[in-house]
Amino acid sequence: MKKIGNQEIYLEIISSTYCNNMANLVLVIDGLKIGTLSSPTYIPSFMNSLESLLVEEIYFCEKMDKDLFREIIREGKLENENIFTLEETFDDFMKRCMRDRENFYFYFKLYEEHFFSYENITVNTPMIKIVSINKFVEFLNELKSYFQ
Repeated sequence: MKKIGNQEIYLEIISSTYCNNMANLVLVIDGLKIGTLSSPTYIPSFMNSLESLLVEEIYFCEKMDKDLFREIIREGKLENENIFTLEETFDDFMKRCMRDRENFYFYFKLYEEHFFSYENITVNTPMIKIVSINKFVEFLNELKSYFQ
């Protein structure tokens, strides 16, 4: 198993499965593993989804911080907003994201009706993870380099 990235955000990938732009991988964000090694992910779409978080204005909020992000989640304002996809191998999770100038604020929740099994993750439990933009960009650059 190969790790691509840094301590804040990385992929665990079974390198031998990489073929025709597909690979079995999981995304690890601040210790939270999402996705599955049991099914391949289409790499170009996966990477485009991650890059969109960095460039699309819909994810940007100038005054975002951890407390405001938690409040938005508590009020249910994020349930239908700031959606991102990471290919179908990640569809067992609700995935939301916002960013300010320094950090990404991720919100995940494992759906009750999920296909794959996940260790140490409880259904419908909100999970909040924060990743610095610098570490995210470093991660993206490593991904691009690896999958060239």
